[in-house]
Amino acid sequence: MFIVFEGIDGAGKSTQARLLYEWFRENGYEVVLTKEPTDTAFGRLIRRLVLMGGKEGIIDGAKISPDSEALLFAADRAEHVHRLIEPSLREGKTVISDRYFYSSLAYQWARGLDLQWLIDLNRFAPRADLVVLLDLPVEESVKRLRGRKVKSEFDRIVELQRKVRNNYIKLMERFPEIRIVNALQDERRVHEEVVSLVERVMKAGSSGDGVST
Repeated sequence: MFIVFEGIDGAGKSTQARLLYEWFRENGYEVVLTKEPTDTAFGRLIRRLVLMGGKEGIIDGAKISPDSEALLFAADRAEHVHRLIEPSLREGKTVISDRYFYSSLAYQWARGLDLQWLIDLNRFAPRADLVVLLDLPVEESVKRLRGRKVKSEFDRIVELQRKVRNNYIKLMERFPEIRIVNALQDERRVHEEVVSLVERVMKAGSSGDGVST
């Protein structure tokens, strides 16, 4: 299985990805936990230019266009897919990713790029068997993010977060593998709902086959 966690900042993606990773291990499965941006050279570049801000951050004035941003994310993703995701799936392992191309669609569409262009750009990326969309009101996202030591540029833009949340909901119409979970619930309850979704998909024998239009 290939499982992805998505949602706006502060929704609990990393926590729930780790809990599901532990659930798979406890149940005897071989499982890989990963994330985007990755820890490759591309991923580190993205963090410097896009996520961390400062003089080089795109929102603080660096001369990188939204199109270039999308291409950077896609390049990082191509390495991720070819070096980790596809080999792991071929070996029969379950792969759990904290963010994937669905993030690019939601965020970069919110930044004004054409959705179909973004879908085409990510056509090389296999679709997930299950995408868990941890849905959180933007106001709660802001509260949770105030407690973080390091805030990304995206974290500080409330209006962008609103657009992104709406975009995730719209994407459910085109990508039926996206299933929504209320992220306002306590951590354990969210995990139980995620496991229930996973078990249903496992029973149904679903599989991903590339980005569709």
